[in-house]
Amino acid sequence: MPNSTPSPHPDAQALRDWPLYGPKDPAIAEHVERLVHERQLRLCQIEEIILNALRAELGRQIPAQET
Repeated sequence: MPNSTPSPHPDAQALRDWPLYGPKDPAIAEHVERLVHERQLRLCQIEEIILNALRAELGRQIPAQET
């Protein structure tokens, strides 16, 4: 009988740590800092930008792979 348990995601630990420690890529923090200082954005506004980008990505159609 095949194992129906999905294998863990390779980034499972990093995903669990994300809410506590944030992204690993320092460029993300640098962009946030620039938006705060150059455009005087509040953190909640930056989070909304991030959410909108993530929602757009989730709504994007994934092209079918040729077999």
